[in-house]
Amino acid sequence: MRRVLILQAGCADPAMRAPFGDYPSWFARLLAARVELRVARTHEGELPPLHRFDGVLMTGSPRSVLEPEPWMDAAAEYLLEAARTRPVLGVCFGHQLLARALGARVELNPRGREAGTSEIRLTPSGQEDPLFAGAPPTFLAQQTHEDHVAETPPGAVLLAWNDFSPVQAFAVGESLRCVQFHPEMDAERSRALTEIRRERLDRQAPGGARQVLASIRESPDAERVLLNWLERFVGAA
Repeated sequence: MRRVLILQAGCADPAMRAPFGDYPSWFARLLAARVELRVARTHEGELPPLHRFDGVLMTGSPRSVLEPEPWMDAAAEYLLEAARTRPVLGVCFGHQLLARALGARVELNPRGREAGTSEIRLTPSGQEDPLFAGAPPTFLAQQTHEDHVAETPPGAVLLAWNDFSPVQAFAVGESLRCVQFHPEMDAERSRALTEIRRERLDRQAPGGARQVLASIRESPDAERVLLNWLERFVGAA
């Protein structure tokens, strides 16, 4: 069985951990039946030897690449080193961390927080990329982020975008893929997270939480991205 390393980049809110577990558990519900998973708490400095793993992914985080910490640079170097010999997937914070390491600008999104369910639009390159095999040109995905990648990294290929964030997914070479949206989240988790953040969302925009909740729908095509990564990059059956 193939082995995948999940780099945990922070901890979920305790109110989310109680019913759903921490961030790695959200990925495990889709991955654990097909690969052997190992979790490294990268935000605490844990970076195990790469030779043990057939693929590496990095989770989202409540922390921001705009507030750098030493572990972030170490994790970025580790991921770029990993991508030379095996598939790497960055999700949300991981997407932003790798984009910054590759020379792209990451910023606080001037449009505000993207939350709930939104439409993702594939570029022609995205429609041909194995990460999005079987996905329609426009599909739904769960979101929760304030920072975003403002431009495609030098040498990268833009795979997906939407009106809120110009870089929703990008590729570098055959092995490195990054997505801003959350393929590990479903509508249930998205609703629960919105309820937990209701006061914050309402402070950011009048009726903010209500609008986010109204947007939330199931997102099976986004979840399929994780399975595509396993099958077509990691080589898991």
